[in-house]
Amino acid sequence: IGDFGSCTVPQIQFGVGFDNRKETSFEPVDQTSYPHGSAQNIDIITQFMCDQLVNACGADATAKATCASGQSAADTATAKTGAQADKFNAVFGIQTNFAAVPAVSDQGVTLASSAAATDAASTTAAATDAATATAAASSSATAATSTAAASDIGNFGSCSVPQIQFGVGFDGRRETSFEPVDQTSFNHGSADNIAVITDFICNTLTNSCGADATAKATCATAQTAAAAGLAQTGDQADKFNAVFGINTQFAQMIVTVTISQNNSPLPTNAFTVTIGGSASHSAITTSAISSTSTTATPTTSSSISSSNLQTFTNALGNIPAPPVFDTGNGEFIVQGDSTFNNKQNALDRSCDVQHNDCGNAANADHDASFTVNDCDSQEAQCKTNAQT
Repeated sequence: IGDFGSCTVPQIQFGVGFDNRKETSFEPVDQTSYPHGSAQNIDIITQFMCDQLVNACGADATAKATCASGQSAADTATAKTGAQADKFNAVFGIQTNFAAVPAVSDQGVTLASSAAATDAASTTAAATDAATATAAASSSATAATSTAAASDIGNFGSCSVPQIQFGVGFDGRRETSFEPVDQTSFNHGSADNIAVITDFICNTLTNSCGADATAKATCATAQTAAAAGLAQTGDQADKFNAVFGINTQFAQMIVTVTISQNNSPLPTNAFTVTIGGSASHSAITTSAISSTSTTATPTTSSSISSSNLQTFTNALGNIPAPPVFDTGNGEFIVQGDSTFNNKQNALDRSCDVQHNDCGNAANADHDASFTVNDCDSQEAQCKTNAQT
């Protein structure tokens, strides 16, 4: 299925309540690799994820081709049903059963799912085919050396395939920590000790998800694998994820954003992003809200100019487009979001983030002086401004 670079294997979930919606919709499971709000049209999500592989992840040609196949597969299922997510996920060897989730209209009315029987069966077959086709694929992550087929790792019931992420800033922490990627299936905060997270995930498979015995055994194996990694490093997350056939590189990359002026969320002075780290390092030190940022023997260090490249100033609901900065090494970073290989894509993503936050505010506050349509118009203006 390819090498997804700095991102996780794409996976989509389907359900009610995303971004405070009454209706069922789709969204990426991993909001770190694929930060995008929900949409009723799965094409919006699949297109963003495949674009992200090109613009930000550094994925190889095989991964991009696999994503295109996932897009095509999703379009063969009944529109606006969970079967579309199942078919997309199956191309990556991930077995889900969102076809069993009834579709709900924007009025909160539960609709009969015509896809539940036929699409669920065909998706299971697709997952088996994808697993057979990718059984020989190897993981490119230093710590992740196995690629598991969906049929080998079990059925996770109503939950997604377990996956853990590692980084700075979860739950407002200054230090690096672990947390589940999918907070819908595995709703748990961050922890310094990965065992806290793995125990919770494996218990949830039994208590809430309705997972089968194979899935539970796979999770137990992943717990053991994580414990074998270097404690409190991304290597442990990589080893856990690898048991499920998910290639991550948290052992190789640690990102720390340090703001040099008090606790302001928007930097007025220069700040530094340090990328580095390795599973061989026995200690990692991060310093938040200070003048410096350090990791053990970082492999790359780049100073970022404080000049905000995002010049769009309209802000419905006082929600601005997040600032964009030039890293000085050929990449552009969207504050609080992703890194991109060119300025235009970074500016467009800044507009997307503002649009998502604006839409969430409009949906959540029925007395707001603006609507989702107003947010759509503002996004168009933002992207037009980005091209000037």
